Amino acid sequence: MSRFIIALVSFGLLAGACNDASHDEHAAHQNGYAPVLKTREDTLFHEVMKGHDAGMAKVGKLRKNIDETTHRLDSLGKLPAKKVDAAYKQALTNLQTDLKNADEEMDSWMQKFKLDSMADNKELRIKYLEGERVKVTAVKEHILSVLQQADSLLKRQ
Repeated sequence: MSRFIIALVSFGLLAGACNDASHDEHAAHQNGYAPVLKTREDTLFHEVMKGHDAGMAKVGKLRKNIDETTHRLDSLGKLPAKKVDAAYKQALTNLQTDLKNADEEMDSWMQKFKLDSMADNKELRIKYLEGERVKVTAVKEHILSVLQQADSLLKRQ
């Protein structure tokens, strides 16, 4: 009788473990993330998220530079026109526009990105993720480029 109970408990534990494994895999993919990149879809999603994370890591600096350009433009606006370097003022204005555009591009991409888009059709999902990888890479590169411009221009005093 005790062997029967041990066998029954062992079977129950084995069945529970198998059920938990499939549940964990489903849960991991529920938000698009997979702990181990096994498929093209997993890899693409990971690349999209890396692009997003790299861009988002710079958004704080981006917004700080927007504030800095606003402050400098306000200061220049208080000076007599004869004392203002028009080229510098125009460069600040252009930079501010580029910074705002980069910030808006990231916000727009995030709003449009659908985490579970085409989840039921792997082929279409892969195409979707390939397109999103291109988009988020362009947004990230724009952010990095405009921050480099800001670093150069804002060092001028």
